Parts: sequence; structure tokens; C-alpha cells
Amino acid sequence: MGSVLFLQAITVIFSLSIVTTLLNKRLFDMPPAIGVPIVSAILVFALQWGMNQFGRNHFIHVDIMALKAAVSHINFYDFLVNGVICFILTSSALKFKISDLKRYWRQILILATLGLLLCAALFGSLLYAFQFLVGDHVPLLVLLLLGSALGATDPIGIKGVLSSVRTPRHLMVKLEGESLFNDAMCIVVFMTILTLISGQHVSPIGVVENFFYEIVVAVIIGFIFGIGALRLLRGKHENESLILATALLASGSYLVAYFAHASGPIACVVGGLIVGNKWQEVLQKKEIDDVNNFWHAVEGIINSFLFTLIGLELFIVDMSKTLVIGGIVAFVLLHLSRFIGNILAFMLFPKVYKKSYHGSLTILSWGGVRGGISLALILAVANMPALAKYSDILVGYTFICVLLSGVVCGLGLPEVLNAFYHNPNEPKAGFRGWYQRQCHRFNRSGVMYTIEERSDGSEYISVYNPIAVATAAADPSEEIALTPEELKQKVDKLENPDNF
Repeated sequence: MGSVLFLQAITVIFSLSIVTTLLNKRLFDMPPAIGVPIVSAILVFALQWGMNQFGRNHFIHVDIMALKAAVSHINFYDFLVNGVICFILTSSALKFKISDLKRYWRQILILATLGLLLCAALFGSLLYAFQFLVGDHVPLLVLLLLGSALGATDPIGIKGVLSSVRTPRHLMVKLEGESLFNDAMCIVVFMTILTLISGQHVSPIGVVENFFYEIVVAVIIGFIFGIGALRLLRGKHENESLILATALLASGSYLVAYFAHASGPIACVVGGLIVGNKWQEVLQKKEIDDVNNFWHAVEGIINSFLFTLIGLELFIVDMSKTLVIGGIVAFVLLHLSRFIGNILAFMLFPKVYKKSYHGSLTILSWGGVRGGISLALILAVANMPALAKYSDILVGYTFICVLLSGVVCGLGLPEVLNAFYHNPNEPKAGFRGWYQRQCHRFNRSGVMYTIEERSDGSEYISVYNPIAVATAAADPSEEIALTPEELKQKVDKLENPDNF
């Protein structure tokens, strides 16, 4: 008769995903990347409470240990990092314009490399000090490993947040670009620290050589697959063959990069960028729209699966009071480290740092939503002999940081944007009104922008309250001394479209 184990597993995942998706839509109406993990966590807590109360009687008997064992056998790393992420990254890269990358490549590169490294180092060091103070010592290398996993922003979470708020285009490009390109850095740093924890010797030169090898070879592989996919797309096609060609681009480039010990995410991104910026030359607009619509639907399904599974991971974590408090502290330290790390990274490049829209670094730092990639990396190694002693801390802190990142940073992003970009409909009353007033404190100068759209569809950013440019002077007497020409020069500088 054969086995229906695979069909059973898929049916359970479909059932859980549709329940969490519908509950989120009808009860919370939050972006799926934020709402679905929250609903999953609530369901898991409710299920655990119900089983503790009613799971052991004459009529119902539920073995919670068996459930934990089943969840722990889910290979999250293979599902995400060696599985669906190639399709998610390729789908995003197909829509990302190389013209945007050319314009903002310096900022994206700084965020995705140096900013990530500084964030991971600061977070690991600060959390090490916290663990030492509370008397629960954890080795610095282990916490640096956690910092490297949590240092990466998640493309799924970023897209989910940005699709639900009015965001200036330059910020959308930088946040999406960072989330596309920092995976390679995150994984390389993570694997290097893991090697050190395992007791293997790694030289600094070897680390640098390995990093550049992974990047260069991945770019070559992605370029070859991108050109090959464009050739496949030429001529007459059915929609099915177009979709299969882009699917082959995603899975093939990732797989070849994997066997070549290069960066699969970078290979997918490069291949997707080449095809997405050239396929209008070989395909009709309707064909491109059909392929993009298909991948949009696939992304939605994958996201539902992924974030439902993230919620189920609560089964394998003993959520004690100490762990929850530690996780909240870790979340605060993580985003404090991201703010400081990004500022320090851009201060090393003063020409880029000075040409900055007011509030850009604050918004970019706040918008660093974490997601499945961080959790997948930690879950993949948490039970290794060298890390098993700290598995609850690693998994628990990661889950809490991912969840709070979506709730606090994701849901709070509109209010932070309103602090720098004027919104006449910003909340005034209730909790959201109070929260909005707190977010306005980020903008100490009071200078705000407005976003306008030209007839050609391009975006124009102008200063909403020019007089605040004068009142924002460090010396109050300078306001009186400013001539109209000097004030115009300051406003023009703030409105410069070449700004960061």
C-alpha cells in the first residue's frame, strides 16, 4: 500500500498554516511576517496549557514529550537555508533594479558587511556582560555565534513590513538591498565562529580567503546561470516553461554554488538580478507579470509555512521566567548594537555619512527585522555537543528576538517614519498616539520631510517645515543671523536627491 507519511506531514502543515493565516487576517490584520508567528506562538501556548490541564485523563492522553520530539526533528536549516530560501531570494532579486543598486551600492554594502560585523561583535560583548552579571556565564564565542546569526536582517520580514507602510523609495531600496546581500556575510561569519567553537584552527588569512572565494565564485555561478536563463527565455514559451526556467535559475544556481563551497544566496541574487533587469528585452510585459504573480503567490505560501513552523519551535524551548527576561534584554541589546554598529560603520566613511537624509540611519537601524534565517542557523547547531549546554539560551533568545523584532520594530516602523516624514493622519489618541509622541523624540531637530510624486512617477522629497532648519541650529542666536539665502542653502542640502 505504500506510506502516506509525507502526505500526512504536508496536510498537518497546510492545516496549521491556514489556521494561523486566517486568524491573523481576521483578528489582528498584521503583515503575515509578523502576525503569523504571533498567532502560532499563541496557539502553541494555548495548546500546551490545554494539554497540561486536560491532557492526562481517561478520555484524552497527549504525550507532550512525543510532540516535542516530533518538532525537534524538523530540519529547519534544510527547509529554509538549503531549501526554500533560493526561491525567496531569486523572486526578490527579479524585482530589484540594478539601477537602484548602482545608486546605493555603497550604503547597501556598508549595512550588509561592516554594519553587520559591528552589530554582532557589540551584541555578543554586551550580552556576555549581562550573563556574567546575572551569574549565568556563557562563553563569549557562543554569544558571538548568536550575534552573527541575529545580525542578519530577513528578506521575508522586510518585505512583509515594507508592503504595509508608506516608505520613501530610497529607504525601501536600502532595506531590501541589505536583506538580499547580508545573508552571505552572516553565514560566513557564523560558520567561522562555529569552527572555532568546535576546536578547529582558523587563521585570519584563511577566513579572508574563504570569504572572497565564496563571494567571487558565487558571483560567477550566478552570472552564468543568469545568462543561461535569459537564453532559455528567448522565443515562444508557455507560462509553465517560463516559470520552470526561473525555478531552475533559483535551485540550479544555489545547488551548484553549494557543491562549489560558495555562497548560494549570492549566486541566486546575482542570477535573479541579471534576469530581472534584462528579461523585458526577450519577454512581453504580460509574460513577466504572470511569472511575477506566480512567484508572489509562492512566496506567500512559503511564508505561511515558515512562520507557522517558527511558532511551533516553542515546543522545544523551556520558556522559564529567567529565559524570557534574558530574551527581552537580548532583544534590547541587539537593536542597541545595530544602532551603534551602523553609526560607527558609516562614520568610517565620512563622505557617505555626511550626505545623509535626516533620520535615515535611525529608520534603517529600526527597520532591521529579524526572521527565519536567524532561527534556522541557531536550530541547526543548538544540539551540537559543544553547544548543547546552552541550547535553551540560544534557541530561546533567538526566538524572543525574532518575535519582538517583528512586533516592536516591524509594527512600530510607521510611527518611526512619521517622526521624520510628515503624515497628517498619524495617530494622535490612545496608546498609538502616546507611542507616536515617544517616536518623535528620535527627531530632536524637528526637521521633517514630505514625499511627493512627480507626473513621471518618480519620487520627490522636500522639507516640510523649512523654518525648523533654522531653529535646529546648535547656537540659538544663529537663527537670527541666518539670511534667506543661507536658509535656502541648508534646505537645498537637506533635499539633495543624491543624498543617502
